[in-house]
Amino acid sequence: MLELNHMKESLKLEFEKRFNKEPTHYVKSSGRFEVIGNHTDHNGGLCVAASCDLAIEGYLGVRDDNIVKLITKGYDDVDISLDDLSIKKEEVGTSAGLVKGVAFYLKDHGYKIGGFNLVSESSIFKGAGVSSSAAFESLVGQIFNKIYNEGKIAKIELAKAGQYSENNYFDKKSGLLDQSAVCFGNISFMNFSSLAVPEIKTIDFPFSDMQFIIVNTGGSHADLSDLYSAIPTDMKRVASKLNKHTLSETSMAEVEKIKDELSDIEYLRAKHFFSENKRVLTLVKALEEKDEKSFLNAIKESFISSTKNLQNMMVKGEYEGSPLEACDYAYKFLGNEGACKINGGGFAGSIIVCLKKDKADEFITYMAKKYGRNNISKVNINPNPPEVIKLD
Repeated sequence: MLELNHMKESLKLEFEKRFNKEPTHYVKSSGRFEVIGNHTDHNGGLCVAASCDLAIEGYLGVRDDNIVKLITKGYDDVDISLDDLSIKKEEVGTSAGLVKGVAFYLKDHGYKIGGFNLVSESSIFKGAGVSSSAAFESLVGQIFNKIYNEGKIAKIELAKAGQYSENNYFDKKSGLLDQSAVCFGNISFMNFSSLAVPEIKTIDFPFSDMQFIIVNTGGSHADLSDLYSAIPTDMKRVASKLNKHTLSETSMAEVEKIKDELSDIEYLRAKHFFSENKRVLTLVKALEEKDEKSFLNAIKESFISSTKNLQNMMVKGEYEGSPLEACDYAYKFLGNEGACKINGGGFAGSIIVCLKKDKADEFITYMAKKYGRNNISKVNINPNPPEVIKLD
């Protein structure tokens, strides 16, 4: 049970006002940040990602029908019936679409769904690469899990429900990294070579003197789905020319043999995929061996590859306000004493920074001069998966 003084009283009052009754549960679902493994998951690659303490939280009331009503600050209200889970053009890219997509997946896989009321708010930067959509999808899945399925749905199944919804009802062709990081909590090594049964292993973060910081560059990648989706498309096009489905089924040596058949961007993105997988293993080893220098170097090298090979650090011709500009600006402060890279799909959004805790406040002041204090946040690793907690 959760004591009331640990909750947001204003949200509870808003729930009572909107629904004329008290809520039955407190809910919370965190965003995520990508430590390393940018754009590898959708091609069966390796990643390290963490759930963070930026989160959606709110109050839930169970309904006895198939209606879902959501009130979330900064988003359109949702009022839908789960009796009709078909994809509707006007709902693609909306919260309503995401709810229906998660519900469809779970129902299609033999799980129960049902109605609920929810009032919530989010501290996750919208459209900035901290996976506000994955946090939302995972929360919806956990609500169905805890309220209607006795908590028996596996974490990976909830992650797949969120990915299915995002791919089909939100029209964003994301991999499984975001939802897995949220649904499992903590910091995890992920191997997606078997997309049906990915390997996800929690890792201890040994550097107690290090602080993660997210800088929101102010641009949203919410309207850049075509650029984002082109990356897995390019990688899979390379794989298909080798008679494979994903790059994880082949090697860079095999790609080199068909280099003349590839466009420049296809070749470079394949090169990023294979080099990034190696960096993930280097970073995991650094965590295990408590090697701070190798940990930071892996992140720096990931930034370089995202810039030169993956080419998702900015929209072409739009350096100002881009994640590339933010990283360049950050490295002027960091030097060799920290590291930063893109966080999420790229082209716009946020960067993730890791540096010594005793330098964190000075760094925030430095970055705030350019991006504003409200766009910079210390983030800590959140150990918990999405929570649905019954109230007294």
